Amino acid sequence: MTDQEFQQAATNEYSKAPQYEDELNQLAALPPIEYDLERDKSADRLGCRIGTLDREVARRRDDGGGAEERGGSTLQIVDPEPWHSPVDGAALLSELAQWVRRHVMMSAAAADAVALWIAHSHSHGSAAISPILAITSPAPECGKTTTVGLLGALVPRPLPASNITPAALFRSVEKWAPTLLIDEADTFLKGSDDLKGILNSGHSRTSAFVVRTVGDDHDPRTFGTWGPKTIALIGQLPATLASRSIHIELRRLAPDETVEPFRADRPPADFDRLRQQAWRWAKDHLDELSESEPHVPGGLRGRAADNWRHLLAIADAAGGEWPVRARAAAETLAGSRAEGDDDAVTTALLADLRDLFEKRGEDRLASSVIVKHLGAMEERPWSEWKQGKQMSARQLAALLKPFKVEPRSIRLSDNKTAKGYLLKDLRDAFERYLPCQTGTTSQALTITDLAGNPSVTAGSGVTDGKAAKRLKTNSCDAVPGRMGATITEVL
Repeated sequence: MTDQEFQQAATNEYSKAPQYEDELNQLAALPPIEYDLERDKSADRLGCRIGTLDREVARRRDDGGGAEERGGSTLQIVDPEPWHSPVDGAALLSELAQWVRRHVMMSAAAADAVALWIAHSHSHGSAAISPILAITSPAPECGKTTTVGLLGALVPRPLPASNITPAALFRSVEKWAPTLLIDEADTFLKGSDDLKGILNSGHSRTSAFVVRTVGDDHDPRTFGTWGPKTIALIGQLPATLASRSIHIELRRLAPDETVEPFRADRPPADFDRLRQQAWRWAKDHLDELSESEPHVPGGLRGRAADNWRHLLAIADAAGGEWPVRARAAAETLAGSRAEGDDDAVTTALLADLRDLFEKRGEDRLASSVIVKHLGAMEERPWSEWKQGKQMSARQLAALLKPFKVEPRSIRLSDNKTAKGYLLKDLRDAFERYLPCQTGTTSQALTITDLAGNPSVTAGSGVTDGKAAKRLKTNSCDAVPGRMGATITEVL
């Protein structure tokens, strides 16, 4: 019998014997020094090798035995007590939004989104998509931690964490199904692809799990990652997480702005009532929310529409003014993200490339010509793409690579060769990601009423709105968009 076979036989023999379990558990609870003094005698008494005994004791410690000797604290995560009577959903959401703005400086649309997300966390079982609530700021002391603390007093089964490992994340979700409240994510998230992947997986119920091997035999097991999550950080989330998020962008208080202080260890007495009411309302409306197909505003597409769908269903079920408020918040917050959104940037690049090819009337352009043209577009981000410098040919290639477009050696009209791009290689990307292309040259769209939509704030000491002007757009005139709205309506 080999050593491995002997150890397995010994393990099988004594691990199943009830009379051995008490001793093994007692050994697992011993401090390390005391265990070292006892292990030889215990191995002889049990008739097993010391290495086998060490593994069995370690396994019981991992399962919870001797936890007090390993440090840390056992978590107690329980459901709220439901409110004793039915709850008015519209009044509940309004009160939640008021409390949020009482303690954190944010827009009305952002506060409405936070109130809806709190209700989402309570009714999470009825959702198909679970958007991350991303709380970001450009600098410290903008209210992120206050917002996370406030959420911790209002959501069900809160699990706050200012740092978390990949294994701790999926094991916590599997064990407790908590509402994860991750703060200070800028200090640890961006360097962990594994952690980002696990968080990404929790977006859709159908794919909210990871597979890991466990035990000495490396048995594959699935661990759930389905649960409500908030992530707070300075800066922006990585692109894959950002696309799965509803974004609340905070700023530091101005000298003339004030909010009431909030202490997470002493939340207002009303918070316990609000938490119980949210829990009761959610349980009373789970079936309705599960079957709901809310109308999503035409300006929200793809993941943005997915992220808001359950929150809009909550607003519809709550009634009152909330169906309108929720859609206004969705359009406002999604619109505020458009300029910096990675998808919007790459789409804008494709549009500018298409215009350049059309303007020059050529079927091939050198990379040097393209980046020179882009760098001269002062109103676009290409002129100061990285560290104040215009986009390089290498950076252009990196942005186009996901579209399966790569630079190649091309022969130019003067019979010289250079690295560049062929129009035929870009056509597929133009057709797929610039859906308004009609096969004819796009026309400039004239907006004659910009005076009613001033581009700068009017008021004392502030420049008045600019006069109407002609706006060049890459979209075609009055062509229906994918969601039914015309380009004129979207603009």
